[in-house]
Amino acid sequence: MFQSDEHRKFFTFLVAPLIAAALILTVGIVAIYNAAQDFWILDYRLADIVPIRTTTGIVFILAALALAFRSMHVAHGMLRTAVKVVASVLALAVVVVGASALLRYFFGIDIGLETLLAKTGAQEKFLLYDSPLAALGFVFVGFCLLLLDYRTAHGHYPSEYVAFILIGMMGIPLVGQLYNVMSMDVADAARTLVPFISVTFMVLGLGILSARPAHRLMRLWNSKSPGGPILRRLLPNSLLMLVILDFAIKWGVQNNLYDADKASPLLIMLSGTLLFIMFCRTAALLNREYEGRQIGEAALAESNALLRAVSDNTPDAIFVKDRNGRMIFANPAKLRLLGKEREQVIGFRSEELYLEKVDAARVIAEDRSVISSGKPMTFETTSRYAYGVRTMHSTKAPWLDDQGQVMGLVGISTDITERKRIEDALKAHETQLEALVAARTFEVSELIGHLETTREEEKRSIARELHDDLGAALTALNMHLSLIFQQMPPEPKFTERSLKIKALLSSITDATRRIQNGLRPDKLDVFGVKIAIAEQAAEFEKYTGVVCNVNLPDDQLGYAPRVDIALFRIVQEALNNIAKHAKATHVDVVLDDVDDEIVLTVRDNGIGIPAANPGGVITHGLRGMRERVAYLGGTVRVNGAEGKGTTIIITIPKTPENTAVSDDHVMEAND
Repeated sequence: MFQSDEHRKFFTFLVAPLIAAALILTVGIVAIYNAAQDFWILDYRLADIVPIRTTTGIVFILAALALAFRSMHVAHGMLRTAVKVVASVLALAVVVVGASALLRYFFGIDIGLETLLAKTGAQEKFLLYDSPLAALGFVFVGFCLLLLDYRTAHGHYPSEYVAFILIGMMGIPLVGQLYNVMSMDVADAARTLVPFISVTFMVLGLGILSARPAHRLMRLWNSKSPGGPILRRLLPNSLLMLVILDFAIKWGVQNNLYDADKASPLLIMLSGTLLFIMFCRTAALLNREYEGRQIGEAALAESNALLRAVSDNTPDAIFVKDRNGRMIFANPAKLRLLGKEREQVIGFRSEELYLEKVDAARVIAEDRSVISSGKPMTFETTSRYAYGVRTMHSTKAPWLDDQGQVMGLVGISTDITERKRIEDALKAHETQLEALVAARTFEVSELIGHLETTREEEKRSIARELHDDLGAALTALNMHLSLIFQQMPPEPKFTERSLKIKALLSSITDATRRIQNGLRPDKLDVFGVKIAIAEQAAEFEKYTGVVCNVNLPDDQLGYAPRVDIALFRIVQEALNNIAKHAKATHVDVVLDDVDDEIVLTVRDNGIGIPAANPGGVITHGLRGMRERVAYLGGTVRVNGAEGKGTTIIITIPKTPENTAVSDDHVMEAND
């Protein structure tokens, strides 16, 4: 009938009692309606179909409302209490009505309640006075509704047993009416209870039973264990087969198929045969279920053995905890890690298992994050255990039930202490190596800077010697030769020779000045780096014919001598590379002095960087630039593409060493 056990439980727990209450309520309303007017359905009078008087209908309405309120499941506290109070009041009214009728019938005590109810039924007699069985049924119904949730110390629910008694008691007059056999001690009391009222009471009893399917007897009826299905299948079939068999036997007697004295033996023989067949089928069903369960248990045992073998022999710690953090499973590796026996671990929380409180608090926080998120997580923690400090790599995942609710977590931890020790040793070694490389790099940088400084000082010394010694000698020689040329006779041969000597002397002077400027331009020491770069660009444009635009700051620049000479040499080397390799027609030299750094940009429109070398052409000139700039703490970037020119960007930070101007430099500038 039902597609699943969940559907059956839902019907039994919620729908069935409400349907029963609705049916009983309908019966009561129809009884009241019958008293108001005469109503016919086809050729049948409604009062004949529902032969219940108004007073009885009113009590049925009270019982139906009490059952409906008892079946409601209200979560709110105050509303739930109000519903229970209303249901209890209605159930108590049903008990009082039934008890009043019994007192009047057996003891003649009239408390006036039936007279009050009779007034609502147009002065008709109170039906319960004529039917003590119906009055007793209302007492039982009210008792069941009042004590619906009461439980004895042994776990029994009295309302269940009373409801079963009610159903059986109302079945007696129903069977008596069907067989026309009534044997009641009280003067024909059962005969006054019409079958319709018996069925109504039975429906009311079934509704009371179905209102609490978790109680003892109903839990057995709704159970998914073997007893539940067998009970649900065997009991209705047995009762139905016995009734059918009894009618068949009586039909045979009425049709003279056999004598009446043979009906009982025949009924016993056929009943025994049918019961034997039904019990055999039940036994076969139990055997099949038992065999299936044995197969399942064997498979489960094999699976558990396999899991146990894996769990017991793995070096990783495997554990399971419930929602409250209690350990419910721990494999031997986990027990060895904690340094405890199984009895000291199972059922205990983290704060009771770890030596340090901080370790326990960290584990608890990890567990809560996994349970609250419902997702697997990995953790790497270092904790103190009985055998020392260990580092564990743990993976924790939520443990879910069939409905997807989180019941706890499952975790597996791998000891990575040795691996972490090796990693830490490697990191320490790498740190030492990096420090050593940094120290050696610094030493090399200092050496390169020292070499550059020494080389510049040598160039400066040579340039000064060329200026002081060779320049003075050439000047004196020029003066002496001028005197000699003035004393020579004005003959063509002497005039031509003197012109050649003057031209040669002028060429030597120019070469000396050019060499001197190449070694150490005078304008760099006298006028500063701006004039030196501008003169270098003008000389480059003069000798190469390439247009060279120079963009320099307007403010006075005050850099350290090593920065001035580095900027000049970089411009000099960049222009030499452009003249040799770029095949450019236009060059831009831009010097920017910003807040915290010096930026020098040299850009050309030449052939650019070849496609075969996208990282940039590495020449000795560029390497020298990088070494100079690195010594000053700066960077060199070379950008460009083939056919789109090349851009060199030099960035030098403004540090105290790079911006401090020495006294010697100031004195040289003043000279």
